[in-house]
Amino acid sequence: MRWSWFLLLGLSGTGLYLLLPAGLPRSIANGVLMAVALAFVVFGARMNRSVNGVSWTLWVVGLLAWGLGNLVGDPNHTMMMSWADVLWVGGHLALILGLLLFRLGNARAFRVEDILEGAIVAIGVALATWIVVISARVETSLDMTSFINHWQAIVYAGADGFLVSLMVILLLSKRARKAPFALAACAFLFFFAGTWISRVAVSVEVRDSAIVQACLLTGFVLAGSVALYPPSRAWKPRQGPKSHFVLDRTRLVGLGLAILMAPTVMAVQLARGLPAAEWGWVVLGSTMVIIALAAARIACFLRVLCRQAAALTRAAISDPVTGLANRTHLGELLDRSIRSAGEAGIVVMVVDIDRFAHVNETFGYAVGDRVLREIGDRLVSAAVVDAVVGRLGGDQFVVSVPADSMELSPSRCAEHFQRAVNCTMFVTDINVALEATVGMALSADQPGVDAQGLLQHAHVALTSAKHEHTRLSVYAPSMDCDRHEQMRLLGELKTALSERQLTVFFQPCLDLGSGSVTGVEALIRWQHPREGLIAPSSFLPDAERTGMLPAITAYVLEDALACCSALRRNGSDIRVAINLSVRNLIDPTLVGQVDRALQRHDLPPAAVEFEVTETSAMTDTRRSVDSLVALRDLGVTIAIDDYGTGYSSLAYLRSLPVQTLKIDKSFVTAMNSQPINASIVRSTIDLARSLGMSVVSEGVEDGDTLNRLRALGCDGAQGFYIGRPVPAEELAESIARIERELCVTVSQELLPTTGTPTGRQDLAATSRTTSNSSSDAPEATGLARSPECAALDGPADHAWNASSVSHCVTTK
Repeated sequence: MRWSWFLLLGLSGTGLYLLLPAGLPRSIANGVLMAVALAFVVFGARMNRSVNGVSWTLWVVGLLAWGLGNLVGDPNHTMMMSWADVLWVGGHLALILGLLLFRLGNARAFRVEDILEGAIVAIGVALATWIVVISARVETSLDMTSFINHWQAIVYAGADGFLVSLMVILLLSKRARKAPFALAACAFLFFFAGTWISRVAVSVEVRDSAIVQACLLTGFVLAGSVALYPPSRAWKPRQGPKSHFVLDRTRLVGLGLAILMAPTVMAVQLARGLPAAEWGWVVLGSTMVIIALAAARIACFLRVLCRQAAALTRAAISDPVTGLANRTHLGELLDRSIRSAGEAGIVVMVVDIDRFAHVNETFGYAVGDRVLREIGDRLVSAAVVDAVVGRLGGDQFVVSVPADSMELSPSRCAEHFQRAVNCTMFVTDINVALEATVGMALSADQPGVDAQGLLQHAHVALTSAKHEHTRLSVYAPSMDCDRHEQMRLLGELKTALSERQLTVFFQPCLDLGSGSVTGVEALIRWQHPREGLIAPSSFLPDAERTGMLPAITAYVLEDALACCSALRRNGSDIRVAINLSVRNLIDPTLVGQVDRALQRHDLPPAAVEFEVTETSAMTDTRRSVDSLVALRDLGVTIAIDDYGTGYSSLAYLRSLPVQTLKIDKSFVTAMNSQPINASIVRSTIDLARSLGMSVVSEGVEDGDTLNRLRALGCDGAQGFYIGRPVPAEELAESIARIERELCVTVSQELLPTTGTPTGRQDLAATSRTTSNSSSDAPEATGLARSPECAALDGPADHAWNASSVSHCVTTK
């Protein structure tokens, strides 16, 4: 690099200068080295003129003035002002001005507080120089004449001290590349040393020696190296964190030493016994200047503190992305609104942006932040003047409106904000469709509830709206009761597993060809010690969200296979089916767990069927399909449960290794009254038949529905009309009763159309017993037969294969 080579050669030339004999050889070497250094300064300044051109021009002028002053100056002159002094003073002014105009990036390199600190240091150096000069000449009194005779030492030392202090501050406080700034600081330091030796040293021999010129030459060489430093790298901010501790401590120490210079000088003079009348005015004047500069510096410091305090306050109460009130400040604003609203109260709405995660995934977080800002602006524009708008976090906003300021009903007001969010928004030239779900809470309906309580209630209403797909919900106390109940049950579920309070029930599935029960469905229940039998819908959804579902699945698998093994040992060729959720399908240990359970209970894989819903199978398609294929390769049967309510796509159906379709009860139960549902059932049976699959219908609640399913060619049926879920110890008796009551009617053209088999046990006697099964619906009797459904009747002219089904580890 040119700057490093020039620095090495220049310092070598300075060393050679010191080795030359005094007189003409040194004078020639001094002139040549100074001229070369100044030439390179000019050359380097031309390269850097595109960046800080004014500063470089002033620096060139200042260094040239110093060089000329050094050539024409006479250190022994007795004039108050010589031509050399004019050049030196002008050079100092040009260098100081150029340094103050220097820019780093788009900002000035030096702030006002930096300049004040440099001035304080300069006054301290000048005061110390004045005392040293006078103390070295005991015959000189500290009067104005003495000051006039020695003003060069004071002014030059102070100006050089100012330049050095600014460069030190720049190195310590600015995130800039250190090499050029360190070289510049060293250059000014050598200039300062040369001035100090030449003007302050007592010995004429030392003052006139080559050491002074060597210091000045070194300063010019360093300045030339700074000018030659590559401009593309020299003035860019240096990346990386700043060490504020070292910076603040160093600057504080330097500033404190400069301020203490005046009392130190006073103590020295008093110790020397010099009368205060001679030097007191010098110390007093310097002290007043230093105090004024320190006061200005403290004012700047306080202004920075106030600015930082205001920024911290804004950051503490506002959202960093949208600038709206954050969750902490929202509580204060809502409490204030509640107090000022009086009896009318306020309406608090939590606005959730649907599918906002897709924006971040598609366009990135920067675009997502712009979308959030736009939504915040829209909500503010759509709100009334005294409304409160803030952001809870993520993609959730809060809007609070005083009830007496609303011209619309609360529901219409919520729809108004939904329309504001739904308006067309272009993101990177793409029209992004956004929608909002709103949960509302009215303070007038909940006296005594504070802001945090209203926010919680509005969030509960939002969760209810999302669960029920209503897009708008108003808080009701029953929502909270349900959530408290779910949280309580979830806390007791682990104990229920360890103490085997969970019980597996089994619901038979009838083969419509033979009229016999060839399969059962495993259904989980919780036999709570205080509350009796609890349905799975009360605890399974939360268990799946918290990660407890795999343990429950293992529990059901063990009990279901134990029951199936016992039935088979007694001569019944029964198959058992168990439902799997998406969490089970993505569990890499599932297949191994099933294989070990089959071996432990000595069951063939064909005795087990696993049911999955379309939605759960398609949540993580790759891993779900891999798990299902591995299970099928193991030899078990795979069934699609609740068919027709999920994706219902032939593409998905083709990708899954499925042998059985289970038609959802919502279509089967309404076959008698809704021709469309009857058509859906018929087309699904035809589809399964063409794909080589067996088909089972859920929700059979009367004999008429059972007859129609037989006529359509359905393989199996399941429902309360056939049999309710029973514990394992009652399953054999239940199967025998079903086959005894229904086997005779299988051979007839029509089965009984109303009523239920006699002697059937009703296991739903307790108020807590509700099933998550599609078959666990209220028992239906005497359903009317519509003409459209009656047309589906026909003789049972096919013999269909038996199929077993299951349904229950997750809520349907």
